[in-house]
Amino acid sequence: MEAEYLDDEEVIALYNQVRTGRKQWPTGIWSSPAALQYAVTIFDYWIHNVMGWKSWPEARKRVNPVVLEEHRLADIVEQVLVPEFGEDWLDFEVVLNESMRLSEDPEWQTDLADRQERVEAAFEHAFEQLIGSTQKEPRLLSTYHRFRNHLLRMWSAFQEAQAEREKAQRDAATKFWKDLRLVRSSRSTSGETWSIVNHEDERLGEVTMVWGEPHPYCVVVLDERVPEGEWEQVVYRLEQEVFIEEPGLISFAIWHKSFIGEYYRCVDCGELHSQFDDDTAADLRLDLPDDEND
Repeated sequence: MEAEYLDDEEVIALYNQVRTGRKQWPTGIWSSPAALQYAVTIFDYWIHNVMGWKSWPEARKRVNPVVLEEHRLADIVEQVLVPEFGEDWLDFEVVLNESMRLSEDPEWQTDLADRQERVEAAFEHAFEQLIGSTQKEPRLLSTYHRFRNHLLRMWSAFQEAQAEREKAQRDAATKFWKDLRLVRSSRSTSGETWSIVNHEDERLGEVTMVWGEPHPYCVVVLDERVPEGEWEQVVYRLEQEVFIEEPGLISFAIWHKSFIGEYYRCVDCGELHSQFDDDTAADLRLDLPDDEND
């Protein structure tokens, strides 16, 4: 059985459960194609959100084996980061994250448009700033080439993980919609509505789209018979086949037994993120009327 792909929010939630002793790492998670992406996501979250450090360079001064063991990160280092990058994995991660930060800054090197070219150029700059200049210190050449090879291998691993994520999305959507249909109920200049029905034409959900300003707003209401968490398959189907807006422009309000939250598609990582940092209003409840009472 193939390991289930976890998005950023899911892997962070899993880490918090492991960190607090409520769960163990699933078997095979650190040998999956997405292991490197998981590791980097967890470390970035841990540094900024758990420890409250402002940057990887600051973390470099404070990370030690005792801290890693205490926060349940030692396994990740031993099984993923050291095999990939060697004992100086932390130095590489510091350079890598500064490279990514620079490459994502729209005001840095505006003449470079290709994503990989921007990352490589940012790496050159970050290495010189954080480690040293290979022209002034030739002894750094071996470290430079090794780190650059790490970067290219990591980029390849991320591309593979991205392909795995997209495949997982397609497979999950195909499974969810196998016995369901999305049928348009109404359409006007201000909005549209669809019904989610099964092969017996029983209504299992409603989708309402309002073409408002500044951005379109979509409300998804699902029947309690729909399995928990499957609302993402509804959003995925709408994005793939119905809506033509760019990712991030549409807000999705999700109701499934109760109010789940408001979400948008992140342009950078491709995942669905909550509009709010705090918990959603779990005590709100919306009961769907039975079809026979309509």
